[in-house]
Amino acid sequence: MRTAARPLHAALLFSALILGACATVRGIDEHISIDPADKNVIYRDQWVERTAPEVHVRPANSAPEGLRALFIPFRVSQQMQNPDSAGYGLARTVWQTWLTMQVFPNLEFSGDDTPYRRDRAVDLGRRRGADIVVGGFVTYIYAGGTAGATQLALQVEIHDTRSGQMIWSMSQSGLIPASRTNDYFLFVTKTRLPSDPLHAIAQAIASDMGREIQDWLSGPSPRSKMQQLDKSAQDLLLPPRDPVPPPRSGPARPADEGTKYTPAPSGAF
Repeated sequence: MRTAARPLHAALLFSALILGACATVRGIDEHISIDPADKNVIYRDQWVERTAPEVHVRPANSAPEGLRALFIPFRVSQQMQNPDSAGYGLARTVWQTWLTMQVFPNLEFSGDDTPYRRDRAVDLGRRRGADIVVGGFVTYIYAGGTAGATQLALQVEIHDTRSGQMIWSMSQSGLIPASRTNDYFLFVTKTRLPSDPLHAIAQAIASDMGREIQDWLSGPSPRSKMQQLDKSAQDLLLPPRDPVPPPRSGPARPADEGTKYTPAPSGAF
């Protein structure tokens, strides 16, 4: 009887793992660890559930080389305690993520400036010698800490300082669900939250938006049919492990839609 029971237990264990993965695959990172003190507990790292960025305005033409960008702290649009500090911290997370990705060749953070306001940001960019100015709004924020759910929504805007024209407008939201435990009789799975969920969501959103701008500056990365199929399978089965993609370079390719971008003439600043 013991010999016959082993295949049944193995089959039940495999089925439970598959069902658990299918139910939570879009919000759970594939990293799994087992507690050596309790062989029946499997820990899984919770990650960011989000959709693709909503691009409201984008340049119609390819970007000129050597753009100088100035990043302004975000403005928090909802009522909360210390909104300026929250907007400053989240803006620095996006800025640092874009620095890692090398989104712009020159990207400065204006840490001593007041929260983002369109007219003031464009004027500041002109005075600081920037070609474009980056700012935006924290439209929703809820910090659940290391136990509850955390949500964040950002809107990022980019203006041409010479004309004052808005050339980019993107919005995106992200969610890290509360920690949860699933009991499958033979074993238990527990999810773990990042130490700073708000930072994790902001970093993931920044990486998604940064890819949109990279496509404007360098053109989309070409993929073979096999690479496209492999990428589709990965997106379906597993979420991205690293929210910050590596920087890339390549020839600029014009976008096929959006608002026309008129760069400043050489030597204007």
